[in-house]
Amino acid sequence: MKNLLYKEVVLCTNVQVILFAVFALLILIPSWPPAVAFIYPLSGLMTLFPRGLANKDIEYTSLLPVKKTDIVKGKLLYLCLIEIVVIVLATIGGIIRFFLFKEPDTPDELNYFMAVRPTISLLGFAFLSFGIMNALLVGLYYRNPYKRLAGPNLISLIICMIVMVIGSVIIAFVPALRDFNIVGIIVQTSILLVGAISFVVFSFVGYKIGAKAFVNVDL
Repeated sequence: MKNLLYKEVVLCTNVQVILFAVFALLILIPSWPPAVAFIYPLSGLMTLFPRGLANKDIEYTSLLPVKKTDIVKGKLLYLCLIEIVVIVLATIGGIIRFFLFKEPDTPDELNYFMAVRPTISLLGFAFLSFGIMNALLVGLYYRNPYKRLAGPNLISLIICMIVMVIGSVIIAFVPALRDFNIVGIIVQTSILLVGAISFVVFSFVGYKIGAKAFVNVDL
C-alpha cells in the first residue's frame, strides 16, 4: 500500500492540487471568513479524478500486481493525505492569525472579529466536510471510472461547501464554539474529536462503496 500511495503522489499530483492546498494559508487574511481556507482546497480535489482519467491512471494501475480494492484504497489514502496537509497548513495559519492580530477596540468591529476568527471547532467541521467529500467522490466515481462524469465532483463540492457554511454560521452564533475560555476549549475540542472520527468513518464508507462497485467494473 505504501508503494501505491507513492505512485499516487508522484504520478497523480498536479499543479492545481498543490496550488489549492496552499490556499489553506488564506486563513491568514484577517477580514476573510476562515472557512475559505478549506473551501478552496475542496475545489483542487475536483481535478484529481478527471486528470487521472485523462492520463489513463486506471489502466496503468490495473497492470500492477495489486488487487482492484487496493487501487481504490490507494486513491482514498492520497485524498486523505492532501486533506490532512490542508488542515495542518490551515491550523498553522490560524494560530499565527490568532496571535498576530489583536482584538479591535470598537464593539461592532469586535463582534465581527469574534465571528470570523479561526477556532478549534472549525477544524472539526473541516474534518467532517473532507470526510463527506471522500465518501461521495470515491463512492460515486468508481461506479463508472471510465466516464468523465461531472456529477460526483459537483455533488460533493456543493454538499461540502454547505457543511462548511453551516458550520461557520453555527460557530458565529454559539459562543462556546468560538470562545477560548475553559468551557469553550472543552466544547471545541469535542467538536474536533467528533469531526476527526467522522472523517475516518465517512472515508471508510466511501472506500467500501467504491471498492465494491469497482470490483464489478470490467477492466
